[in-house]
Amino acid sequence: MRLLAATDFALRVLMVLRRQPAGRPLSVEMLARELGGLSRHHLHKIVQELTALGVTRTTRGIAGGVALAVDPATLQLGTLMRRLESRQPLVECFRGQGCTCTLVSECGLKGMLRQAEDRFYAALDEHTLAECVPSEGVTHAPPTRGG
Repeated sequence: MRLLAATDFALRVLMVLRRQPAGRPLSVEMLARELGGLSRHHLHKIVQELTALGVTRTTRGIAGGVALAVDPATLQLGTLMRRLESRQPLVECFRGQGCTCTLVSECGLKGMLRQAEDRFYAALDEHTLAECVPSEGVTHAPPTRGG
């Protein structure tokens, strides 16, 4: 199984955001640098998708940027990846309409592949974003005065 490049980068974006103090946004420019120079245009599309899924939030302005909108300990990787990969069928016959495979009516492979795909996502559902970046790697905001 191969993940879409956009899914790979979406997971990396979330891991970078996980390292930030809770709620602290990062600019797209900073994210692009952290991700090895990923194009800002491509990154904007990824952030838009993550925001549409409710995983990140964006704020405008000089102090704005992208931040996690969910608790990393509750974000199951399998659930997230199912949603990110939903438009990318594992094989042509999973597409439904437009399938040109001549073996569909006698194929036993489709069921085996569906079972493997389900197990792949189920295994990832046992893990969360919090596990991708251990708490030692998470930076914390400095204590505030008087509290």
